[in-house]
Amino acid sequence: MILGFSNGDFWKLHEFELARFKDEYLKFLLDQGTNALELNCRNLESLNFLLENNMEILSEFRFVSIHAPDIFYEDNNTSHEILNSIEKACKKHSIQNVVFHVDKITDWDLIAKYTQIPVSVENMDDTKVFGQTLDDMKSILDKYDFNLTLDLQHCFTNDSTMSLAVELQNSFSDRIAEYHLSGFKEKVLHYPLFK
Repeated sequence: MILGFSNGDFWKLHEFELARFKDEYLKFLLDQGTNALELNCRNLESLNFLLENNMEILSEFRFVSIHAPDIFYEDNNTSHEILNSIEKACKKHSIQNVVFHVDKITDWDLIAKYTQIPVSVENMDDTKVFGQTLDDMKSILDKYDFNLTLDLQHCFTNDSTMSLAVELQNSFSDRIAEYHLSGFKEKVLHYPLFK
């Protein structure tokens, strides 16, 4: 089984933003038996860190993905700069998946043009206006050759019976790149499972 964490999960432990990309922290995850890693790239600075450093430790994970910066993706210089950096990071570090929040993409054709990025789109929680339903996700995945990152906690906030999760699983089972799993506590998104 491939099981891992996001390096953003423990952001409160670090004195500065890029500490979570350091070898010592990633080795800690490996030592716990983690064999998958999602690199939380909040901004261009973190993408540049990936491009400027060898990060040989990444080869010790069976699966490495990037969570793309949480910006509005439209046909502008900022989006192109970030997408170009993601594309280069994918090539440099053999990234297997790049997760995008569907509510942040205003130009889907733009994302599709970056063919060297292994794109997956993540379903959204109940605080978002798009990406919450099967129909929302089908409107993207039926049109584009993207994969799905199925966030189970996001499903739960929309449907506590978890029927939505089953529908998404059944509809896109051959295209699910990752599952995101976290706990739930009222008004706390992605509550730690151990609590």
